[in-house]
Amino acid sequence: MSQIAPGPRGLPLLGSALDFRRDVLGLMLENVRRHGDIVRFHIGPFVTHLVNDPESIERVLVTNQQNYNKATRSSAKIRSICGESLLTSNDEAWRSQRHLMQPIFHRRSVATFAAKMTQAIATTLERWQPHSKNGQPLDIASEMMRLTYTIVGRALLGVDLSNDADVVERAMAEMLSHSYRRWGRMFDVPDWLPSPGNLRFQKALRSVDEIVYRIIATHRENPAKHKDLLSMLLAARDEVTGEGLNDQQLRNQTVTFLLAGHETTANALTWTFYLLSQHPSIVRELQTEIATVLGDRVPTLEDLPRLKLTTMVIQESMRLYPPIWAMERQAIQDDVLGGYQIRAGSSVVISPYVLHRDPKFWRDPERFDPTRFIEPQRVGYMPFGAGPRLCIGSEFAMLEARLIVAMVVREFHLELVPGHRVEPLPGITLRTRYGLPMVIRKQTS
Repeated sequence: MSQIAPGPRGLPLLGSALDFRRDVLGLMLENVRRHGDIVRFHIGPFVTHLVNDPESIERVLVTNQQNYNKATRSSAKIRSICGESLLTSNDEAWRSQRHLMQPIFHRRSVATFAAKMTQAIATTLERWQPHSKNGQPLDIASEMMRLTYTIVGRALLGVDLSNDADVVERAMAEMLSHSYRRWGRMFDVPDWLPSPGNLRFQKALRSVDEIVYRIIATHRENPAKHKDLLSMLLAARDEVTGEGLNDQQLRNQTVTFLLAGHETTANALTWTFYLLSQHPSIVRELQTEIATVLGDRVPTLEDLPRLKLTTMVIQESMRLYPPIWAMERQAIQDDVLGGYQIRAGSSVVISPYVLHRDPKFWRDPERFDPTRFIEPQRVGYMPFGAGPRLCIGSEFAMLEARLIVAMVVREFHLELVPGHRVEPLPGITLRTRYGLPMVIRKQTS
């Protein structure tokens, strides 16, 4: 007979809500170590189960995934940004959207984006040159946001968005922070209430929508000029009605890919450059690999299989600091995970951050060691999720990340500003709390 999962008692009425807001990463790690792989939390009136057992994770995301949907509190907050889209929809709506967009994210299609990516990277590195001469620090977190946003614009939307990068970065940061704060509250402030937080959120949302609707209008005016994801969505027709997507539907998908396509990869790269700055011996090995494989050439798709350490560095960075540090599902019907009762309507949280630091799967898990990935890791590693809802852009993200790391490390030495405090900021994604100011110097050899 199934039992109720163990977990912290928490405070009357509040449960673990205060601990959740104070240090959610520490809360999860501590309670998995104390109670085991299935932990029951009360967050105010809500019941949540943290699941850290690979067999149970597979049941939620793969073998019994039809019983777990994204009708969750976290998805509701993301929906306030993206609307009904690939990221937030369920069941047949999700399947039809995934089917429509899958071709452009197939490995063969993604390969065609490499040249656009390297052009954007080269432009960024050229802009960094004055900083390498005068020693003025650059916020690498901000720089990675700008670069990945530009790449998403060129590759997926067929437009140059570099002039809008600062606006979008600030707006996305505000919207994500606001949405995460609302997710952590027991009693949320209604959207219609003109609170300071809601007003800032609405202003940020309007600034992004203005850019997105401008892109859509440009594509509608001259559809033949563009060959990209948005053009494909514009051309799509319902099999029954023959109708295409309206501007609101196009807007929702475009915002989703701006968010998912640049925010997560930028965070992965930020953490990668931080970790490299703390491990100079690995940087030297990386420089040797890049010099051997590339010389002075711009990297191409054919070079990537030989950039093995480069790939392993990124994989290990995403192990320690996965951009999507938690994913939430809601049980539709009662279920049993790890011998414990999961009631219909309760939420299940899977945290790659916790799973990736589990000593059952990782020896000395807090240590940065890219050689862990000499052999493929299939258990205890899921930076892109798992199952049917595995991140559709994983191939795109890994291509982009490898090209960026290779070109940056070949060109520059990045050093963390002395005394700067670096710690994770868990929101919708895993950012650095205080940015990442780094002094960049031209490589001399």
